[in-house]
Amino acid sequence: MRAARHIAGSVAVGLVAALGAVGFVAGSAAPASAAPASAIEAAGAIVTTDVDDFRFSSFDAVYQLGIDSEGHSTLSTTETFVAQFPEADQNRGIRRAIPLDYQGHPTDLTLVSVTDAQGVPREYETETDDENLLVTIAGDDYVHGQQSYVLTYTQRDVTGYFADTDDDEFYWDTNGTLWRQPFDQHTTTVVVAPELVWALTGDTACFVGASGSTTACEITRTDEAEGDEGGGAVFRTAESGLEAGDNVTVGIAFAPHTFTERDMTYFSLGSSWVQAISVGLALVVAVLALLYRLSALRDAKGRPVVVAEYTPPPGADLLIASAVMKRTTRAAASSFVDFAVRHKVQIVEQNEGGGLFSKAPSFWLRLLTAQGLNPHERSLAEALFGQSLEPGAWRELAKKDTALSKSIYKVVQATKKRSISEGYFSTGVRAVGSLLLAAVFVLGVVGVIAGVASADAGVGSGLPILLLVVQVAMVPFVLAVAFRQPLTAKGAELRDYILGIKLYIEWAEEDRFKALQSPEGALRTGVDAPDWGQVVKLYEKLLPYAVLLDLESQWAKVLGTYYESLGGQPDWYGGSTTFNSALFAASMSSLSSASASAFSGSSTSSSSGFSGGGGSSGGGGGGGGGGGV
Repeated sequence: MRAARHIAGSVAVGLVAALGAVGFVAGSAAPASAAPASAIEAAGAIVTTDVDDFRFSSFDAVYQLGIDSEGHSTLSTTETFVAQFPEADQNRGIRRAIPLDYQGHPTDLTLVSVTDAQGVPREYETETDDENLLVTIAGDDYVHGQQSYVLTYTQRDVTGYFADTDDDEFYWDTNGTLWRQPFDQHTTTVVVAPELVWALTGDTACFVGASGSTTACEITRTDEAEGDEGGGAVFRTAESGLEAGDNVTVGIAFAPHTFTERDMTYFSLGSSWVQAISVGLALVVAVLALLYRLSALRDAKGRPVVVAEYTPPPGADLLIASAVMKRTTRAAASSFVDFAVRHKVQIVEQNEGGGLFSKAPSFWLRLLTAQGLNPHERSLAEALFGQSLEPGAWRELAKKDTALSKSIYKVVQATKKRSISEGYFSTGVRAVGSLLLAAVFVLGVVGVIAGVASADAGVGSGLPILLLVVQVAMVPFVLAVAFRQPLTAKGAELRDYILGIKLYIEWAEEDRFKALQSPEGALRTGVDAPDWGQVVKLYEKLLPYAVLLDLESQWAKVLGTYYESLGGQPDWYGGSTTFNSALFAASMSSLSSASASAFSGSSTSSSSGFSGGGGSSGGGGGGGGGGGV
């Protein structure tokens, strides 16, 4: 028979194992102290019990095979397991694993009830793994002797069309191949609905044994009488003496295309349409966010051409400059150097040890005077030296000075607000961004829920997962694009002015000197060559901006060369060795790096690490919380 040939071949390639219903016992072995006396051997050793050590006196399954209004096959299954447990306290019940898929698609498995032989509900819990619905039927008490477990569940799309036989087939494993218990008696009954009898080809098959077995068994057909309840066909099998791992597989053939095959294309589910629409709308929101960024959030136009600047910008301090240039991590370092060249503080470098293995230098700041500092610069100075600002006060720039780091963080945050209030950044542009972010977030939630549903249904191959990734990525994209404070004309002017300083710093020395001696340069700077002392003072004033722009090493070399040519050194900087231009440049680089890394405008949640003995719960990064299950 064609169906028999197909079924035997399919068993050989493992379909029985793939569709096998796995079953095993759930429960706990009794403690050794509770073991009966018979469990103790002559030598006094305790024989531990095994929850799998029992048998089934019978398994009976009734399958109601039908067809719905859309032509899909339906199946209502009632399984009755009769277990024989030992009288010892070994078992609390059984666990039944029922496959969720058939031929790569879900069968919409629904568990209807779990009872005993008299229809009394039994306690049970369900969970799923990658392939099965796991039904654990057990209570708190141990069970003994004969116990019956009746499971009723429904499924859909349980038949398949096979091109090699040109048939639709109901090809089904019954108890499954992975039970660890034997079955004394095994019976199955397949009731084919009256509306399907016409499509039966007469081809049937039955196989019994372990996974891959081709041992045939008998399957019989009986036609029900016509009537309100009758007119169907009934197929029965009856086997005995099944060992652990043995299974019965039945096959019944129908005319080709009797049943409508499950559509596994992406748009076969409503959830896929919902996901696709939400992804499309999210992309539209992302495009709108990008257009919003390129229009309303664009910086105001600055200078047509960036020109070299030789002096610090008028009316703006280093803190504001760091905000406009988006270099707040270097705000502290550049401000410290600015205080020094303005003779408000003195920077003192100290080298511990000497030779090849000497430690990195440490830096101290000594307050000379607070006169001439604006209120915002004064806040930074107070963070360093205290509110009294007593001349002569000292402060080491220690890398782990958390208190100073938090104080500087507050100053930087206040500077960001001040840059808006003083007109360097635009205000009132976040409302549209908030709406765009809310829209893409809501669409993301809808799309994720719908995408997970489609992915669980197995439609569209990997397309639901791909679209999930795309949709989730839209949220950070909109957040990054639609939330920005654009520069005003005032802010753009300051930005371009500082870029002019950068241009001047990056010029070759010959070009810088020619610029200073040009009529425009001499007028703007007041430097009359060859007065190198005036050049040094000019270059000193640009050093804080070199630190801000991460060019301090290059600019310090230029300054150091001038100091050496004049036979002097900066009075605002005290080193521990004889002045050397190369060492001066290296020291300035170390100073700015140390300041930027230690006081970058960020605050930590813990003041110490765990390795020093000061660790505590909640003292590290990451974390979060959860609860028990």
